[in-house]
Amino acid sequence: MSTVEKFPQGAPAWVDLQSPDPGASKTFYSALFGWQYTDSTSSAQGSYATATIGGVPVAAIAGQTPEAVEAGVPTAWNTYFAVDDLDATLEKVIPAGGLIVMPATDVPGSGRMAAIEDGVGTPLLLWESGQHTGAGLINEPGTIVWHELAADNWDHAVPFYLNVLGGEAHEEQVDGGTFTMLKAAGMYVAGFKEPETEDKSPRWEVYFGTEDTDAAVVIAQKGGGTVLREPVDIPGVGRMAMLQDPHGAIFWVLQEPAVQG
Repeated sequence: MSTVEKFPQGAPAWVDLQSPDPGASKTFYSALFGWQYTDSTSSAQGSYATATIGGVPVAAIAGQTPEAVEAGVPTAWNTYFAVDDLDATLEKVIPAGGLIVMPATDVPGSGRMAAIEDGVGTPLLLWESGQHTGAGLINEPGTIVWHELAADNWDHAVPFYLNVLGGEAHEEQVDGGTFTMLKAAGMYVAGFKEPETEDKSPRWEVYFGTEDTDAAVVIAQKGGGTVLREPVDIPGVGRMAMLQDPHGAIFWVLQEPAVQG
């Protein structure tokens, strides 16, 4: 099992979902990934429930505020990037062409966070860990396994992440084209691509591991989800499908290739 004690600077460390009906969302994802939920709380921002596998935190489902629901704020998975020093990182955001949406905020007993937009308008969050370092388990079925920025002008966003979060960019030839990936502490942690839906709004898309992509698609559909991209095999990567939950949040499922003995 791929357990994690601390994420390096610039690596995606956590994801949460903002849903107008967190109870229904919990049911949907529990059926899909086998999640259980703990540490449910209520605040001015609504409920917040940590999804766990074997008692280990892997994601969270939050309730949207009534104001957000009334305003029609889209339901979405949010990606949090780990930073060692939140204040120092925020000082780099505006010079790099980004925007600070929410300044540094303490999350008592957990850490500190801020909401920003990158150089092409993609929303993301920064996380300086305290007691909560992020996902305790990754790269397993039901956990986050990959992240990709989907934007028409994604190439203009790459310098932002290098300047603000550090790390390095790496290009690899895939299917006759070039795929750019972000590295943090020498590890590949995210990629960049063109949008694959009619909605071209820039967004970070999260990939969750699954033991069987085709079975996951069936479960998602039975739960009221929608298939946006049918299952497809990517050599060396695995079998993946793009899904949308009943409230509109987009995500991927990825079944890694079987290990040859």
